[in-house]
Amino acid sequence: MSATQHEASQDERDLLDSLRRQYEAEGFSFEVEPNRKGMPEFLGSYTPDAVARKGDEHVAIEVKRSRNRVNEGNLQRIRARFEGQPNWKFVVAYVADDPLKSLMIRSSAVTQIRIQLDDVRSLMDQGYNRAAFLLAWSLLETTLLNVEGEDEARPRTPGSVLQALAMLGRIEPETEQLLRPLIVRRNAVVHGDLGIQPTQEDVSVVVSVIEEALSD
Repeated sequence: MSATQHEASQDERDLLDSLRRQYEAEGFSFEVEPNRKGMPEFLGSYTPDAVARKGDEHVAIEVKRSRNRVNEGNLQRIRARFEGQPNWKFVVAYVADDPLKSLMIRSSAVTQIRIQLDDVRSLMDQGYNRAAFLLAWSLLETTLLNVEGEDEARPRTPGSVLQALAMLGRIEPETEQLLRPLIVRRNAVVHGDLGIQPTQEDVSVVVSVIEEALSD
């Protein structure tokens, strides 16, 4: 497999992981690369990239990297198979161009991180828990970069940051598990869900993880 093919398949896996979280949050089961034998007869030789199921509701998911005339023609033929099938829905998910691939995050000294931690605490004291929560999560990624001793690195997902800190032995497995449930809240806040209001306890948990990771 070439580097380009590997990157493409990784992008598609990342998209499927994201779709899995979305569907499972809505109570669906989610199967990637489903067994062709388990597919209904009306699909013929076609097997979707993933299938989500909840009761009598079924969603066949096809992942594509881009929109083009050839793809659209093939998709129309696949979509036609679902006509007259009220319990099945056909969904096409496209891999988006990710501007973060060209972004590099520079390392920061421990002293700089601790100054920013003081800002987090100050924001909490003033009742700005939402801002404090977001800043604390950004400092957690900065902390990992410092611990790794790298000058710069590409952005990482919150889950991969926690996993890396645990694998490096900078936080205990129990600490990782304590923080993981807050990833969903962090993502909701980052993407503009104003109904989610982080508490001071949420912020304090992230701060305590940073302090644990920085302690030698």
